[in-house]
Amino acid sequence: MDLSFTTENSRYAFGRFDRVTVDGTAFRLNMETEVGVVMTQDDDTGFSRQFSHQDLSRLGSLGRIRVERNYFNPDAARKRQLAHGVSLSALSGRPLRRFVRKDAYCQAAIDMHRENLMKFTDASIDASMDMLVGRATQLASKHIPCGAMNVLPSENMGEAPSARTLRRWLAERNDLNLIGHLDKMDRRGWRGTRLDPEVAAIMHEEVQGYLSRDKPTMQQIYENVALAIHERNEHYTEEGDHLSVPSRETVRRAIRALDPFRVEVARNGEAAARKRFRPVLNGLGVTRPLERVEIDEWTVDVSTLLESKNIYGMLSDDEKRQLGLYIKGDDRDPRYKAKAKAKDRWTLTAAICCATRCIVGMVLSRSANSEAAVQLLQMITTNKGAWADAVGALTPWDMHGTPELIVFDGGSAFKSMRFRMAAEDLGVMWEMAMNGVPENRGTIERAFGSFRSDFAPRLSGHTFSSIMEKGDADPEKRAALTLDDFTFALLRWVIDIYHNTPHHGLGGETPVKAWRRLSKLHGVTPPPDAEMMRLCFGQEREYRLDKTGITILGVRYQSEAAQQHFRHEEPEKVSVRWHPKDIGAISVKRGKTWYVVPALDSSLQGVAAQTWLTAVRHVRDANPKSNRLDNVAVRDAITAIKARNEAAMAAAGLNLEDWSEKRCAKEEKKLLAGIEFVERKELRQAKDGLGMEIPASSELTVAAEKPTTPETPAKPAKRAAKARGVTPTSPKSNMTIEED
Repeated sequence: MDLSFTTENSRYAFGRFDRVTVDGTAFRLNMETEVGVVMTQDDDTGFSRQFSHQDLSRLGSLGRIRVERNYFNPDAARKRQLAHGVSLSALSGRPLRRFVRKDAYCQAAIDMHRENLMKFTDASIDASMDMLVGRATQLASKHIPCGAMNVLPSENMGEAPSARTLRRWLAERNDLNLIGHLDKMDRRGWRGTRLDPEVAAIMHEEVQGYLSRDKPTMQQIYENVALAIHERNEHYTEEGDHLSVPSRETVRRAIRALDPFRVEVARNGEAAARKRFRPVLNGLGVTRPLERVEIDEWTVDVSTLLESKNIYGMLSDDEKRQLGLYIKGDDRDPRYKAKAKAKDRWTLTAAICCATRCIVGMVLSRSANSEAAVQLLQMITTNKGAWADAVGALTPWDMHGTPELIVFDGGSAFKSMRFRMAAEDLGVMWEMAMNGVPENRGTIERAFGSFRSDFAPRLSGHTFSSIMEKGDADPEKRAALTLDDFTFALLRWVIDIYHNTPHHGLGGETPVKAWRRLSKLHGVTPPPDAEMMRLCFGQEREYRLDKTGITILGVRYQSEAAQQHFRHEEPEKVSVRWHPKDIGAISVKRGKTWYVVPALDSSLQGVAAQTWLTAVRHVRDANPKSNRLDNVAVRDAITAIKARNEAAMAAAGLNLEDWSEKRCAKEEKKLLAGIEFVERKELRQAKDGLGMEIPASSELTVAAEKPTTPETPAKPAKRAAKARGVTPTSPKSNMTIEED
C-alpha cells in the first residue's frame, strides 16, 4: 500500500476578479498557461510573478494561499463596504440576535410562500402574521438561547415586523444575500462630550498632571480640576457665566482614557513600562551547550567576615590585602592607608549556559574588575571537578568547553581590552548588550534572582534586596560566616541544589540532565590546550635570557630553543607569557612565533604560583639564615600543602588572584632575593664500607666552600664554620647543626 502523497496532479483555478494572497503578498490574475499562471501584484509597482502549478499546489497544501472570490467585482466591493470588514461567523451579542431575527422572518416568509400559504402582499402578510411569528421563532431558537435578559424590541422574536419592513428585508436579502441583514444600529447615539468646551479644556489640562513621577491619585486630580474651575469662576461676577464642575466619574473616565503605556512611563519610568508591556515571545532559540553564554556581576546579598582559617592563614599580609581580606591590627599600619573592614559583601561574577541553564563559571572578588572577567572566561573552559570534590559535592561539575558566543553588558570589566582580546584569541564571538535593558540578558538575570531568593536567605548575614524587606535587621551584626564558609555554601548550593532543581525554562528538566542530554546530542567545542591557555590568560612580561635560561619567581626555565635564541641573537630581554595557574612551563616569543620552554623541575607541572610561593615561604621560615633552599624540601612542602589544604585551595580558586607585574617584582625582591635553589646530593658509600654517609647540611648552606680531602686538614673548615655560627661535629661525620 502506497501512503506517499503528491501535489503534481493538483491544479488550481483563479477567476478574473479574484484576489490571491501568497505569503502575505496580494496578486491578481494576469494570464494562465499550461505550465502555470502569471500574477500581477496588487499595488502601484505593477510587478508580475510566475507560479507553476506544482508551486501553487505545494503552497496550497501548506496553507500559504488565500483566495478572495470576486474581490475586484463592483458588486462584491459594494457588499464589503456594507459589511465594514465584519465576518458573519464572528457575530455575537446584540448584532447576532438582530441578524438572526431578520433572517428567521425572511426564511419563514419564503417557506410559507413556497407552500402557497402566503403571498408577498401587505394584506396576505398581515393575515398570516401569527403563523409567520411561530415559524420564525422556531427557526431562531436554534441560534439564540432562550431566556436572554434585556432583550430590545429589535431583538425580540415575538415582536413581529410590519409587512412593509418584512418586504424590505426580503429585498435586501435578494440583492446582497445575508450581508443585507447587517445594520448600523451599534453606531447610533451621541458619542461626543456634553461638557462645556471650556470645562473640557480645563479638565484635559489637569488630567495631564496624572502623568507625573509624583504619582498623584485620581482624587487629587479631581480636586485640581474643581479648584481650577473655581478659580476661573472668581473672575466672572455674573451667575450665568459660571462653569459647573464635572463629576468624579467624568474625571476618572478621562484619566482612564489616557494611553496606558504613557501613564506607566510617566509614573514608573521606562524600565517598568518595558517590563509590563514588552511582548513575550518564545525566547532564545539556542539548542547546543555553550552556544550562548551570558555573564554578569552581582553584589552578593550576604555580609561575611573578611577572614579565612584555611589556606589563607598561610598567606602573607600583602597577599591578604590583594584578596581583600581583613588583617587584625592592620589599620594601625602606616603603610596601609585604606580603611580595613572586618565585614563586607563580595562581588560574584558568574556565567550561565543559556541552553542548559548550568552555571559554568564563578569568580569572587571584592569589586568588579577586568581580571575577574578574564578569570571567569578561563573557568568556563576548565573542568571544575576539583571545586566539586573540594566541598564534597554529590553531583559532578564537569560542564566546560569553549563557548560559541558570550553576551555581557557594558560594564567596565567586560569592555576592557584584555577581556575582549582573550575572547578573540579563543575564537569566541562576543556581544555587548544594551545597558539598562536586562531583558537582553534575561537568563543570567533570572539566575541571580534565584541566588537572591533561594541561596542568600539560607545564610546568616543576609542583607535582603531592599530597605523595605530588610526592616530593622542589621546584617553586619549577624554576619558570622568566614570566606571559607561562604565559598563552601555557594559551591554546594550551585552544584547540588541549583543544578538539580527542575527548571521552568527547560520544561521541568533539571540543568544537569539538560547538559547531559544536549552534550551527548551535539557535543561542545574542546577547551584550549596549555599553550593557548598561557597565550590567552597568562601574564606577558619581559625577562632576562642568559645561559642559565629564564628565571621567574625562583623557577628556572630552560630548553634548546631558548639557548639557540640566546646564541644567535643574544637578546637582553625576551617577551614571556606566564600562567599563574601552571608554572610548569612558559611561552617565549621569538620574532612573531611563540615557543614553549619547560621548567627544569618537572614536578612543577600543574602547580599554581601561589602554592609555589607558599611552599618556598615555609621552607625558608624553617631555615631563615640559609640563602640556599633545597628543591627536595620545597617539593615536599608543595605535596604537604596540597594534601593538607587541597579542599581549601580548590575553593580558593573562586577568588580573584592578583599577579600584576608589581606584585611579581615585590615577591622576587622580598621572598626570593639572594635565594639559590639546589638539588640535594645523593647518599654515598661510607669510607669504611659500612652504611651510607648523610650529606652535611653545610654542603647545602655554605656557599662557595670546597669539600675537604684526606690530604687537607679540617681546621680551616672548622674555623670558617665557627665564624658562621656553625658547631662542628666529629671528623667521622659530615652532619652539622645550625644554631638559632
